[in-house]
Amino acid sequence: MQHERIDYPELLRSLGQFIQQQHLNEVAILEFDRGWIISGVTYQSTAQGFIRVVADFVLSHEELRYIIQQMRDQRKTEPPHKGRWLG
Repeated sequence: MQHERIDYPELLRSLGQFIQQQHLNEVAILEFDRGWIISGVTYQSTAQGFIRVVADFVLSHEELRYIIQQMRDQRKTEPPHKGRWLG
């Protein structure tokens, strides 16, 4: 099955959205033949407060295409901006 190629800016925006959803800091992104590895640090609440926790995710190319499609669909349903910043 042949898929359309995804340009890197769109791909990186979708990875960025995933990273924000997971509340990751200190992020490393690695591309490999079957997808992407995203590693970062997040925080977890405990009885004493918060602790830093390392979190690793593996996203397949298919999962990333799904995220990209969700972003495209979301852009289509958002109303256009009315007005401007400067007059």
